[in-house]
Amino acid sequence: MSDTIVAVATSIATASAINIIKVSGEDAFAIVQSVFSSAKLPSSPQPNYMYLGRVNGKNFSERAFAVFFAAPHSYTGEDVAELHCHGGIAVTEAIVRLLREKGARPAQAGEFTKRAFLNGKLTLAEAEGLLDVINAESESAIYNAYRLADGKLLQGLYESEKRLVAAMAMLEVKLDYPEETEEDTFPQAEEALRFALKEADALLASTTYAKTVRLGANIAIVGLPNVGKSTLLNALVQSDRAIVSDIAGTTRDVLCESIELGGIKLNFLDTAGIRDGGDVIEKIGVERSKKAIEGADLILFMVDLSQPLTPEEREIFDLIGDKKHILIGNKSDKKVYSRPGAIEICANTGEGVTTVTDKILSILNYDAVYSQGILTNERHIAALTECKKYLAAALATFGSAPVECTLSDIRSALDTLGQITGTNVSDAVIDNVFKNFCVGK
Repeated sequence: MSDTIVAVATSIATASAINIIKVSGEDAFAIVQSVFSSAKLPSSPQPNYMYLGRVNGKNFSERAFAVFFAAPHSYTGEDVAELHCHGGIAVTEAIVRLLREKGARPAQAGEFTKRAFLNGKLTLAEAEGLLDVINAESESAIYNAYRLADGKLLQGLYESEKRLVAAMAMLEVKLDYPEETEEDTFPQAEEALRFALKEADALLASTTYAKTVRLGANIAIVGLPNVGKSTLLNALVQSDRAIVSDIAGTTRDVLCESIELGGIKLNFLDTAGIRDGGDVIEKIGVERSKKAIEGADLILFMVDLSQPLTPEEREIFDLIGDKKHILIGNKSDKKVYSRPGAIEICANTGEGVTTVTDKILSILNYDAVYSQGILTNERHIAALTECKKYLAAALATFGSAPVECTLSDIRSALDTLGQITGTNVSDAVIDNVFKNFCVGK
């Protein structure tokens, strides 16, 4: 990592007020100082101080700010210099070209954060948390991403790693010098295993909500034709997204619209009315509606309170089975028939829709995603699941199996933990993590 890299840290897809160009590496200060001039800039710039001056190119002179961060007190742990210029695309690209001519090479995707990881500024899991912050699509996703990025979510795993290392050291000494070690070595080692298993169990239990946090909850609105499914969708998302008509069978395909509610991303699926008959296209729509029911996290089953219960509705109940669902009675303003347990609404006026959304959040248990945080990273989940197996095996035979067997299980548990924290991870995994970052991060 002796070379110096450069990239635009802000987006240049469109012009903006300000763009930031970041340079990191041994020659970062010298390269930036070779293109930047300021009456107040000394030969050795003061760290964390912003200088006003100009970037001088062959055919342009851009007024800009420069700020310097000395190693190791920088994001990457190296010398870092930034130029803050006007947000024009052309001027930003011109400055980057100028810095490249002076010796900086273009940064690869995620290379600044990768250098931060390699220089011990953050763990691999914390780096992945930063990526989750960038990609978050809801408040709950941001919340959990920050807990991962600041180390709070996996704090117990970092502690587990330390305790398991100590336990392994105790047992190795016990194995090598059985007559010279203290009698309480085994209880301490066993306690370390129990602590690590407890932390692993707690985090894996949280993965129940991982999909909801990461991708949102899929909520299918189903029912007979013309019961008001599309009207409800429009009321839920507060936009005329679905075509509404008195003609039965207007919706011929599954329409998806997402909103954020209570910090959770909700993906509402407006489905075709389920009934027998209809033309070929409508039948295809009905089949897709049935598939939407199968894949939904929650189902809103709408019935028409102005019409009696029908055999077709009973068939839809059978399709829903034991899946989580809310029974919604629409057209309360024209109510003739009751449906026990139904939330009565008028989708046209919006009356009762708030009750529906409150019920949705209650069933999804949205408060849980703001408790201690949710483990959402698939790589972490797979590694921790494997780690738990080794911890459970070590505890199951602790004291009865040979010490060598217990040590083998602890070593394997540490190896899998290291895949999360980055203390034992292959270059291929590291490269795969950072390639998902944008250039400049």
